[in-house]
Amino acid sequence: MYVCLRWIFEQGATFVVKSFNKERMKENLEIFNWALSSEDYDKINQIQQHRLISKEDFVSPHGPFKTLEDLWDEES
Repeated sequence: MYVCLRWIFEQGATFVVKSFNKERMKENLEIFNWALSSEDYDKINQIQQHRLISKEDFVSPHGPFKTLEDLWDEES
């Protein structure tokens, strides 16, 4: 669990911890005392990624975004 939380933190993403157990909450704070190594990143990058929602899910001939070009605002 620590590696997962640390990876999320290092990616700059926001994560929500759902425990109300005081001991678990203290343990969760321990992710700030270390960093992932390059070996850790190499192993994580070998895990196949699955996205829950694809960009095509936002496109519909009946919706506000009829094409991917309509969806993309051309800004980074």
